[in-house]
Amino acid sequence: MTFNEALKCKKKFITDSSNYTQSLYYCLIIPTKEEEAERYIHDFKQLPSNFIDESCKKYTKDTEFRVKIISKKDCQPIQEEILVGSLAK
Repeated sequence: MTFNEALKCKKKFITDSSNYTQSLYYCLIIPTKEEEAERYIHDFKQLPSNFIDESCKKYTKDTEFRVKIISKKDCQPIQEEILVGSLAK
């Protein structure tokens, strides 16, 4: 589907789902090609707040996208304190 169609799908998910469901899951627009989608999701999980819907366009030259629901619990970035603490040992 085109980006605009995927955006409509995402908006429908948000409209049709409860606040509780939205607190548990992200609804993402991702590239259709699997390797591009995996790279996008990997980067998204590192810092979700840096991404907007159009961010997916940077990961592909194609014009085809899809919608994917992922769990928010899988999107926990590595905390700097943990990294610094582990280096000090």
